[in-house]
Amino acid sequence: MRRLTALLVAAVASSLAASTLATGPATAADPLVWERIACTSGSIGTAALDETKEGDFLALAGRLDCVQEKTGATFGYAVYEPGFAQGLVYMSHLRPYATVGASPFSERKRLPSGTVDFAICVVTDYLVRIECVRVVWDQLDHRLEVRPLDPEDPLVARTVRLVPPDWGPRPVCGHCW
Repeated sequence: MRRLTALLVAAVASSLAASTLATGPATAADPLVWERIACTSGSIGTAALDETKEGDFLALAGRLDCVQEKTGATFGYAVYEPGFAQGLVYMSHLRPYATVGASPFSERKRLPSGTVDFAICVVTDYLVRIECVRVVWDQLDHRLEVRPLDPEDPLVARTVRLVPPDWGPRPVCGHCW
């Protein structure tokens, strides 16, 4: 009887070892999961340029008419550039919803130097753009301008891609949204 028990224990242990080797160890949840909620309403109340000696900055402020329905749900800012297939949302810059009332947001980021032409949208899902603005270098006036942009404009009417928090050996992005 002891020999039979020992054989069964050995067989079970062997089976478990083979199963673990075949499937690999258990891992944490995929870090590129974006927890989202159904939020389709809100507005950008302020989109202003701030030109300083240190550089040019864009300030965005507004609110989303949504509250956090599930733990960890976030929204973000997608950056769309002409000629790129997708907008970019930096995971490290996702923001949580408020737990009660509207969800306010306020960001101020440095703009890249030189001629710029891109759009930023407040996004709550891969294809849900709440409101957008376009930042362009006006060739005629030789200055930056920020303009409202329809969320269905061809520049932004496309999906977004999440950029992971550790996106390689490049330096820290001071103007990423």
